[in-house]
Amino acid sequence: MSIKLTQSQVMLHQMVTDFADKEVKPLDILIDKQRNFPAELWDKFVNTGFLGLTIPEEYGGAGFDVIASSQTVYDFAVRNASIAFTLEGHYKSVDQVLKYGTTELKEKYLPQANNRIFGFSSTEPQGGSNVMGHTAKAVKEGDKWVLNGNKTMITNGGLAEVYCVLLKTSPTELSCFLVDEDMPGFKHGKRENFIGMNGTPIGEIFLENVIVSEEHLLGTVGQGVAIGDNAHYDARILMGAIAAGITEHALNIAIDYAKQREVKGEPITQLYSIQEKITEIAIAKENTQLLYQEAAKLKIAGKPYAKVATMAKSYGSRASYTAADHALQVLGGYGYSREYPVEHLLRDARALQLAEGSLEKMMIEIAKEVVSEGKE
Repeated sequence: MSIKLTQSQVMLHQMVTDFADKEVKPLDILIDKQRNFPAELWDKFVNTGFLGLTIPEEYGGAGFDVIASSQTVYDFAVRNASIAFTLEGHYKSVDQVLKYGTTELKEKYLPQANNRIFGFSSTEPQGGSNVMGHTAKAVKEGDKWVLNGNKTMITNGGLAEVYCVLLKTSPTELSCFLVDEDMPGFKHGKRENFIGMNGTPIGEIFLENVIVSEEHLLGTVGQGVAIGDNAHYDARILMGAIAAGITEHALNIAIDYAKQREVKGEPITQLYSIQEKITEIAIAKENTQLLYQEAAKLKIAGKPYAKVATMAKSYGSRASYTAADHALQVLGGYGYSREYPVEHLLRDARALQLAEGSLEKMMIEIAKEVVSEGKE
């Protein structure tokens, strides 16, 4: 670990690991098979206060920073990646309300974020990364905004009750609005039938003449692209934490199995081929941790963190998938069985190469930053 946790962060870390070991870890395979979080687990999760971790104390939250939130996401991902993925979607959305919301909006909605899931809605059926090609729009009528359109591929879509939504406010600009599922004209759509991260719903929403007041505008008119980018960069720190957690999960499974499995009276941990895979997984976990923790430190220091956060997601998404594959190979035929969690780690890790920007998009962004830095 490249960071030194404060006393309160150490206490939080212990609380999270105790909760995750007792309540989450035993349900890891069940969550994947049932494609949701058991109701009892979710109630305990919310009541323990994990949703309000990053919310300032004045709004009823715990007031922790991104080092604590990324550590928490990592701790959960070691036991189950889906619940960590749900937290990632919530935390990044709350961060945008904190940064760009009006005083009135924050006073109304941040206390609710302690027990209501938030989501961020950008993607549309006809386009993903090309946000200017989107068609969902907001039109100003008097002192109100009228919102129309649909959004898809939303992390926590259907589970979330409040959404930050990017909408066209002119043919050449996007703006971001906070929308509540209780508003007339708001509808939830279908849930995607994805192969991994099965506990976290990925869904769509429909806005049909949803009317909101001016205070529901995040930032200023036309600031939507900047808010969307900020949400991505915040999320990529946490995606790096998820990747590191999946990698450690794979490492734990591989080591536990290798210690018990014997060949000619010796545990297979004595075999070089097994040692090589375990070593590769361990190195990947440490590297991914160093990247996301460095991004978190830069954010707290008020320094540019987009490049390192993107590196954490890019490297971590590939490393976690490779780690799960190495663990599968260590377990042999058992690793290919649904009786063991390794196969769902592969599916979960693969999602990280798509969510919050594709792997290819990450490469382009990183290359542009590095080349720009190299100019004299």
